[in-house]
Amino acid sequence: MQVQQNYSLKNYNTFGINVQAQYFAEFDSVENLQSILKDQENISKMILGGGSNILFTKNFPGLVMKNNISFIDESLES
Repeated sequence: MQVQQNYSLKNYNTFGINVQAQYFAEFDSVENLQSILKDQENISKMILGGGSNILFTKNFPGLVMKNNISFIDESLES
């Protein structure tokens, strides 16, 4: 997964306010998330789901990560 700089969050917040994340990345697996986190250890982080309940009023000075994992893995013990 590639980390992008100065990424617009307009499509990821409820009112469509055009603010930017200093860094932005999407992940679709736990392995992708771990890789992103390993490379970005010393900055603020936020994970987005669908973004329908988020309101950014100013630029985010850190890493915004968009969760694209679309499954739930449930383990049952017998």
